[in-house]
Amino acid sequence: AAALIPQLIALVRQTALPTPAIAQRIGKDAVLAAEVMRLASSPYYRVQGDVTNLEQAIALIGLQGLATVIARVLLKPIYQSAPGPLSGRAGPRMWEHSEALARHTAILCGQANQPVFDGYLAGMLHDTGWTIAFTIIDRAGLTLPQTPSRVFGIALAEQVHRLFGLAAQRWEITPGFSALALDARRDGPASATHPLTQLLQQAEQLSLAELASA
Repeated sequence: AAALIPQLIALVRQTALPTPAIAQRIGKDAVLAAEVMRLASSPYYRVQGDVTNLEQAIALIGLQGLATVIARVLLKPIYQSAPGPLSGRAGPRMWEHSEALARHTAILCGQANQPVFDGYLAGMLHDTGWTIAFTIIDRAGLTLPQTPSRVFGIALAEQVHRLFGLAAQRWEITPGFSALALDARRDGPASATHPLTQLLQQAEQLSLAELASA
C-alpha cells in the first residue's frame, strides 16, 4: 500500500485534465486501459452505443467511473501479496469481498447524498484491516479454531475496523476518506459518528448476502 496509494492519489488528481490528456496517460498502462474499456463496454454503458477507443470510453464512464477503475486496478495487489499462511489463503476471498463491499457502499452513498468515490474507496480498502489482523495472527504462530465463536468474531471485527483506521490515516486520498479513517481508529464501528461508517455496515450485510448466494 505504501507504493500504491501515492500512485492512486496522483492518477485521481489527473482527472482534472482534458479527456485527451487523460486518455494518453491511461493508455500508457495496458492493464488500466483494458479495465476502462471493459467497464465502458459493460451492459450498464453499452446501451449508449459501442465504444471504439479509450477517449470515447473515458467520456462515457465519466470521471467518477474512471476514479473507481483506477482504484480497483491499483489496489488489487494489496490482497494478492499477503505473506502468511492464513493471510495468503484469505487473500482471494478478501478481494471478492472488497469488490462487493466497494460497489454496495458506493451505491448506498449515492442514495444518501454522500460522496460516492469516498464510499467506493472505503469499501475497497476496509478489508486491509483483516489483512493486518491475519498477518499478526500468522506472525504470532496462532491457530484459529475451525469455527470461531460469534463473540470472538464480533470482537475481532471491532479490532479490524480500528486497524483499518490506523492504516488508512496515512492514506490521504480524499478529505472524506481521511475523516472516516480518523473516526474508525478512534471510535470503532459501534460508536462511530462518521455517516460513511453506517453505510459501510449496511453494505457489509448486502455484500455477505451476495457472496453467500454466489
